[in-house]
Amino acid sequence: MNLQQLRYVVATADEGTMTQAAGVLHVAQPALSRAIRALEAEIDVAVFERDGRGVRVTRQGREVVALARRVLADVDRIASLNASTVLRVSAITAQAREIASAAVGRFVASGGGRVSLDVVDTPDEVADRVRDGRAQLGVLELPAPPGLQATSLGWQEIVMLHPPDWALPDPFDLTQLPEISLLAPEGDDWRRDRMMDGLRAAGIEPKIAAETNDRSLMVSLVQQGAGAWFSYGREAATAVKGGAGLVHLAPAPLREIGIVSSGNVEGVSADFVDAAKAEAADLLIPVGDPRLADGTWVTDAGSLGSVPATTVPRTAPPPT
Repeated sequence: MNLQQLRYVVATADEGTMTQAAGVLHVAQPALSRAIRALEAEIDVAVFERDGRGVRVTRQGREVVALARRVLADVDRIASLNASTVLRVSAITAQAREIASAAVGRFVASGGGRVSLDVVDTPDEVADRVRDGRAQLGVLELPAPPGLQATSLGWQEIVMLHPPDWALPDPFDLTQLPEISLLAPEGDDWRRDRMMDGLRAAGIEPKIAAETNDRSLMVSLVQQGAGAWFSYGREAATAVKGGAGLVHLAPAPLREIGIVSSGNVEGVSADFVDAAKAEAADLLIPVGDPRLADGTWVTDAGSLGSVPATTVPRTAPPPT
């Protein structure tokens, strides 16, 4: 049982249908339905009865909904205890290392105040934390998830690390990727799905030579000669210092990085965004840079398209 399931239960009880509840919460209706079914199975109580167009709260379900409201209210009160003094920022591990932690350092050093950096495993978790108020800001790949506003920090170029003894042209033509051995996250991992979907969208069927369920081992595997891997920014620079080779890709895969929020960015949140922009200036490609002209936009859906000419708050990719 988790807080997300309780929020789904309360929203469904309030809205009368799972479809409307999913819309209010900005989540997919099948995901909401699965979460509620899992909760019902765990507590062995049918919270809702499906009756045609909507749902009805059962007798036992009314008690579950009431308790869920109480728990969520208590959680909100706990979260608000330090809301005025602690800025909560969420990011996945990679972006925490690249942007968020450096922005926290700059923000705190400038007297901005206390920050809590919440590092999670998936972009969806970042978005959920911002939506439900557990974080005021999230560092994410754009376009912004539904229901969130975004401020662009710039574009992140994805490069390719390769074993030290490989001789590859720089830039390396993406169409030649099937000819070399690649590394990949193992099994049911969103990073693997992203990589495979993106390459296949470009008509490339990669040759996977080795896999691991520990992303932190990827650079080591490259350095040991197991295969090539995609990287960027600070991670790529550190890998090169450790002996890995690096080539740029043609066309260059680029993704837009930004800070998302559930509303207007004001006060200390705006100060943190300014700190993040200052850090991003040395790490990301800014709007108008000539390198964007020949790049390819890699979205969080794994699709490929032309890099937009301008970066503005967006909730969906532009037409391709």
